[in-house]
Order: sequence, then C-alpha cells, then structure tokens
Amino acid sequence: MSFFHGLLGHSHEDGHGHMPRYREGEPKTTSVFVVSFFLLGATATFQTGIAVFSGSVSLLSDAFHNIADALTGVPLWIAFSLAGRQPTRRYSYGYGKFEDLAGILIVGLILSSAIVSLVRSIERFVHPQVFHHPGWVALASVTGFLGNEAVAFLRIRAGRKTGSVSLVADGQHARVDGFASLSVLVGVAGSVTGYPIVDPVVGMLLGFSILLIAVRMIRDVGMHLSDGIEPETLDRIRHAAMDSGSVLSVSRARARWMGHSISCDLCLVLDDQSSLEDAAREGRLAEERIRKALPFTGDVLVVVAPAGGERPSPP
Repeated sequence: MSFFHGLLGHSHEDGHGHMPRYREGEPKTTSVFVVSFFLLGATATFQTGIAVFSGSVSLLSDAFHNIADALTGVPLWIAFSLAGRQPTRRYSYGYGKFEDLAGILIVGLILSSAIVSLVRSIERFVHPQVFHHPGWVALASVTGFLGNEAVAFLRIRAGRKTGSVSLVADGQHARVDGFASLSVLVGVAGSVTGYPIVDPVVGMLLGFSILLIAVRMIRDVGMHLSDGIEPETLDRIRHAAMDSGSVLSVSRARARWMGHSISCDLCLVLDDQSSLEDAAREGRLAEERIRKALPFTGDVLVVVAPAGGERPSPP
C-alpha cells in the first residue's frame, strides 16, 4: 500500500526565503571589491600619467582598461551588498538579480574603454610617433601586471570561499589583464629599436581584446537575465539527485542564476511502495547531494512523487 498522498515538497531555508550559505561570505566579499578598486585605481592612475607624458598609446590603452576594471567593482560591490538583504514582499526572491543588472553597466564601461583605446591606437597607427621615456613606460607595464595579479589573487580566493563563480571569473579576467599589461613591453622594444609602429599595433590588439571581453560578457549577462543556465550545471544537478538507489528518475529539473547563487527545483520519482518518511528522507538527501556537487547553490526545492502517481508538470 502506498503512503503517498499527493506530493511532498522539500526545501531548507532560513525562514526568510534565502539560504544562509548565500550570505555568509558577503562582508568579506565587499571588502575585496573595495581593496580591488583602490589597487586598480592606483595602478591605472600611475599608468595614465606615464602614458600622457610619454605618448605611448599601448600604455594608454592598458590604463583605460584598468580604469574600466576598477570602475566595474563599484556596481558589483553595490549588487553584492544588496544581495545580502532580506527578501521583501516586493522582492520575494531577494536581490540576487541586481548583480546581473550591474553587469549591464559593466559591459557599457568596458565597451567605452575598448572604443577609446581603438580610436587612439588607429590615430597613432596612421601617424606613428616615437614615444618618450621608454624606461618609465616599461615600469608602468610591470606595475599594471603586478596590480592585476594582486586583484586576481584576492578575487579568486574570495570567490572560492563564497561560492561566487562570477567573482572567480572576474579574478581570472584580472589575471589575463595582467599579462596584457606586460604586452606593452613589446611596444617599448619597438620604440627603442626604431619601430614606432609597434606601439599602436599593440594598442589596437589590446583594444580588440577588451572588445572581445565585452562581447563575452554581453552573452553571459544576457543568459543570466533571461534565466538561462549552463547545460552542464543542470546535468550535475540531475546526476546528484539521481545518485541514490531509491530514486527511479528525475522527471523535472530546473535551475537559474540569482546573482552569484543558483536556485533550482526538481521532481524525484520514487517507487509506489515508498512511505512518506522515505520520501522525506530522499528529498533531504537529494538536496544535500546537490549542495555538495554545487557549493554555490542557493534555494533548493525538491518535490517527490510516486512512480504511478500524477507527476507535476512545468508551469
């Protein structure tokens, strides 16, 4: 005899609709943004000053890129701060989506820096000039690398501790930017050896790399805002939920990004002879397995249904 009566929903929350794990690292994360802002801001200011009196457009491109990166920390810091607030009747899912809205502003800043870099570099390519003080330009290039590497270390470490994949990705982006800063040394070598055309070429390459980053961000931000999810992430949720001999199948699995956390809901199908206690246990264990497989998981809703019963259909 089956002990199912309808369906059993299962979800662990803190009483306010948010998972405690989602907010536990927020204070440390916001401090990372503040430190990153000042590090990149100081680096970009130093590079801009050297670029102006030396005339190196490749260094100017790198400085604009670092300025944009420093400014992107401002909307992200605001978004992360809002994400830690309690849900309200108006925002019953919380404020995680503000992180994705901040992404729109970030894309605009990066696109602007790419356009300025490309325009300046093309102008200097058409009218090449030997820039002055190559030693200072080389120093500014190395400074750019060190500043970005420090920011990369801070963001990646904080992202891994808080489960923020966006913060880890931002740190990896900063690491790539550090090596891009070192490419300015190629322009220095060209200027010293009598090939001033190398400097604007490096500037254009940096400008195009910034443009490609913006295009990739447009894709990612658009997917998050439209509740898209990476197929491999959904597969991990399904596999984690199915990793039990008592679960016959997963008839439905859905997930979406809420800022730097993933919310998901799924329906487990159990044998008709399973008791209500069995269903409750399997729902709880499935949630635990999902959280272990995806440490950055936020809200989890597990619905359990009998194999022969009526299964819930997606709304």
